[in-house]
Amino acid sequence: MKKIFNMTRSFYLIVLSVIVSFLLLLLLYGTIKLEEKIETKMVSISTIDVLAIVKNSATLIQNTLDKNQNLSEQILNDENLQNKIEKKLELLITPNIKYAYLLYKDSRGVFRFLADGASSKEKAFPNQKFDIETSQWLDIYTNKKPLSIEHKYLQELSISYLFPILNNKKDVELILVIDFSIKKIEEINEIITLMKNGIILIVSIVILFLFILIIQTIKYLNIKKSSLIDKLTNVYNRNYLHELQNNLNLNDYILSTLDIDFFKKINDTFGHDVGDKVLKEVANTILLSVRDKEDIVIRYGGEEFIILTKVKNNQHQSALNVIERILKIIEEHKFYYNEENFLKLTVSIGVNLFPSKSKNFMEAFKLADISLYEAKKKGRNNIQIYQKN
Repeated sequence: MKKIFNMTRSFYLIVLSVIVSFLLLLLLYGTIKLEEKIETKMVSISTIDVLAIVKNSATLIQNTLDKNQNLSEQILNDENLQNKIEKKLELLITPNIKYAYLLYKDSRGVFRFLADGASSKEKAFPNQKFDIETSQWLDIYTNKKPLSIEHKYLQELSISYLFPILNNKKDVELILVIDFSIKKIEEINEIITLMKNGIILIVSIVILFLFILIIQTIKYLNIKKSSLIDKLTNVYNRNYLHELQNNLNLNDYILSTLDIDFFKKINDTFGHDVGDKVLKEVANTILLSVRDKEDIVIRYGGEEFIILTKVKNNQHQSALNVIERILKIIEEHKFYYNEENFLKLTVSIGVNLFPSKSKNFMEAFKLADISLYEAKKKGRNNIQIYQKN
């Protein structure tokens, strides 16, 4: 059956949910980006002097070497040169600059120390193997440009800054490495933490709000749907008709009214329980006879039903065939009121083939109702189509 609901309120609730969700995502995204921006700016401000020092130190080391000879062998073969370079590296060590050392890569691709500015207890000896933590280190040989590798910790940022030293062939032969850390400024750290806690609180509130909103929307839809369904027969009721008539395109349907013949006699003879059972079974028979998702069945009141059958391609006959099928099936059906006994029923049906010619739904309904009473006059158990005099 075709379901037409007045979904204005539900639509607004759903739109509100989508907007809130979108704003929440924007807020989360913006916070993450803001934190990244603050961190990037903090690194930039804190490292600008360090990077200048590294560049100058690399230039000094490069100037002490003969570019026409193998750079690493010069240092390995000259202890005085090695000590001279290490003295320069030792001058770089500060509370923030933890390590300063010079590396080269041997013929097997292994990184090794040439000079180390660390204290004597931690100092690496020449040709000692150096294990890299990430393949990013190898990028410097391809790009031949300074490279920074960040290591993020809770209270500080640790950065390895690599500066290439080129030979006369413009190939990277030595790498000057500075390991330094930047303590996060306490105020900035507190602001970021406060922002995160605020976002978590907002997220929790919005999620709770959305959850309540979804529950209320589901409840509303269920209540709305139940208010439009006749509890006895499980077809639409007059509440549905009230909402439907303002949204229905009458050009798409033929309108029929159906009434169970001698229904009062059934109630008087067998009681209202049997009458209710008959109503339920008649409604179910109609539902099984109409086309699902195309035709609409409404209990108008008592034993009277409204049936709207879909017209396709201006061909009214197929819609009328549905009405004729309902009449025949009900006539042939056995309506059992207990395990052994049954009733035989008939119905009378009035049809308005062109409801769109009326000013509104209720006028179209009245014309179908006129035909229904005409069917009653003509002996019941028949279909009468409204004919304008």
